[in-house]
Amino acid sequence: MSMHELTRRNFFKGAVPGCAAVCLALKSGALFAQAAPEAAAPATGPRPEAGPGKHKFDLPMRRPLTYREFMTVQYAYHFIPFLRILEKDIGHERVIEILQKFSLWEAETGAQETVQARGKNDLSIFKEDYNPQTPSLTTEVLEDSERVWRIKITECLWARVWSDANAADLGYAAVCAGDTPYAGFINPKIALELQGTIMEGKPHCILRYHYL
Repeated sequence: MSMHELTRRNFFKGAVPGCAAVCLALKSGALFAQAAPEAAAPATGPRPEAGPGKHKFDLPMRRPLTYREFMTVQYAYHFIPFLRILEKDIGHERVIEILQKFSLWEAETGAQETVQARGKNDLSIFKEDYNPQTPSLTTEVLEDSERVWRIKITECLWARVWSDANAADLGYAAVCAGDTPYAGFINPKIALELQGTIMEGKPHCILRYHYL
C-alpha cells in the first residue's frame, strides 16, 4: 500500500466506518503488545517535544509499523471484530449487503478523488496502482497494450489479513467488490473483468482492464 498515492484501496483504508480503524491503529504501544507482539518493539530515539504552536497530538510517532502490522491492527483487531458483533445483531447476510453498499460508495467517491488528484482517467491509473513496487501486492503483467491491461496478482496483503481472521467473505464484500465498479467510475469507457480472487480462495487474481 503506497501511502503517498491515492488509490481505491487506500481510500478504503481511510474510510473504514464504525470503529475508526485508522485512529485505532495509531494507539499506544500497549495495544501493539496485546494485539501484535512483533510490532511492540521499544520505541527508538528521544521522545519528540512539542514546540511552540505545536500540540503534542500532532507530534510524529516514534514506533514505525510495517504494512502487515498496520493492516493487521487496522482490520484483524478492530474492524473485523466490529463486523462480528454486528453480525450477531443483524445477521451475516445483512452485514455482507451493507459492506457491498459501502464498497460501491467508496469506489465512486475514491474514483472521483483519484481523477481529480491525478488529472486523468485512462488505463495508466491502474498501471500505477498495481505497479511492481506496491508493497501490499505482488503482481505480474500479462498483457499491456493501448486498449488492454491485464495482470495477475499472486500475493495480496488484504486477502492474507482477512483470510487469517477467517473473514474472507467479509473481506471480499468490503475490499474486492468495489474493484469492478471503480473502473467504470474512473472512466465509463473502461471495464474490469475480474476472473477470481485470492480472497475467494483462488491461487491468484486475474484483472483485465479494457476499453469498451
